[in-house]
Amino acid sequence: MCHWCNQHGDRDHKWYERVENYLFNKVFPTPEDQERVKQEMVKTFADTEWRYSDAEFIRNHDFLQARASKGFSSQIVIKEEMLRILKIAEEATKREDSIMVAGHCPCRLVYEGTRDYVCIGFGMPVTMSMEIGYGRLPGEGLTEYGGAEWKNLRKELRKGAKVPLKLEEAEELIDEWEKRGLWHIVMSRGRLPLIEAICNCERRYCTYWMNRFRSGVKEYVLKGHYIARVNPLKCTSCGHCFDRCQFGALHYSKTSDNVDIDMYMCFGCGLCYSACPNEAIELISRAKIPAIKNLW
Repeated sequence: MCHWCNQHGDRDHKWYERVENYLFNKVFPTPEDQERVKQEMVKTFADTEWRYSDAEFIRNHDFLQARASKGFSSQIVIKEEMLRILKIAEEATKREDSIMVAGHCPCRLVYEGTRDYVCIGFGMPVTMSMEIGYGRLPGEGLTEYGGAEWKNLRKELRKGAKVPLKLEEAEELIDEWEKRGLWHIVMSRGRLPLIEAICNCERRYCTYWMNRFRSGVKEYVLKGHYIARVNPLKCTSCGHCFDRCQFGALHYSKTSDNVDIDMYMCFGCGLCYSACPNEAIELISRAKIPAIKNLW
């Protein structure tokens, strides 16, 4: 089990499998804590959403390490886990005043200038979901985005948003994102163990990936609980999996004339597994491999 599981999971559940970690009022039970965290949520989005390309956010190791120590973290999960996460998140919406919402990816917005709705948020009160980018944004404050006024920007942000998001819609989106070759991560934005979102992204955009691989703060994206392994008897070296791996774990072995997967490089996203037309790739628990079971 990863260290987040040891701290925030239990014997039978990983940290992202416990419904309590999706409940705002459970993680923060007192009114004082709830009000403090709500203000932190607003500040987090206001301070960072439009600055993901700034050197301060993607190059400053000490700054990022400090944020990670406060609970900014995510972990790679496979599609099947993501579908379970959605069901847990839906259960959480039935227990308290919260909703699931589909929102745009801030990373893509700052790097490409487009709003691609590949994120799903949850684990926060409805009023907060509406205030933080999904339905309406603060009326005062940020004007960095091309000098735009928020009242105009709010209208643009709402065009592709789905508020609230039904479970069936979310499951269809996961299928769509899997086919696009986007990896899946479950995340907390500085309030561990509260799980606030799932993101579906790729190497060239993902700020959390950059924070780990360019700045060396690995807590931003932990490896998943599974790794991929090739069955050489089924592999035909068709190459379908090569288009999916974004971690450099796949290579062709001329000796065996099939694809091989470097278990130290594999992050366990499962994209190669779902892409293989010959069922030559299997996903196995990281815990079963002594050499890598503690490498997150």
